Amino acid sequence: MRRRRVLKGLSAAGLITMGGRVMAQDGFYVPAEEEAHELTFMQWPVSRQVHPDPVFLRLLQRTIAGIANTISDFGPVVLLACANHHASIRKQVSDAVELWDIPTEDLWCRDSGPIFVRNSMGDLAIRHIRFNGWGQKQVHKEDGR
Repeated sequence: MRRRRVLKGLSAAGLITMGGRVMAQDGFYVPAEEEAHELTFMQWPVSRQVHPDPVFLRLLQRTIAGIANTISDFGPVVLLACANHHASIRKQVSDAVELWDIPTEDLWCRDSGPIFVRNSMGDLAIRHIRFNGWGQKQVHKEDGR
């Protein structure tokens, strides 16, 4: 009964399931995390409202840089950050990490970044989830864009 309710709710939302995937009615779906991908998007955390402790924020940035460097050993990485931060970021990341001038506040690209979807023919499209700071718990002017 629960599965039927979930499927009915997905259908009402314009989504269908096929082969265990949730698809939009236009046939596009979000690939599973373990599927092959062309590159990894990440965001640079800078918000003192979200991370008020400057020591913690520097450690967090160092950690994000380390993750980006490690991932770049295996595939392309694009790090989204305001151009004002690029010089300091470049000191922490390898040349293999590409920097794009897209202002960010926090590190959650999974929640506020683009969503890449595919269809059964392999076409790629980008969707946006309208990030709202986890129900207005945090204000993310840049990440919400």
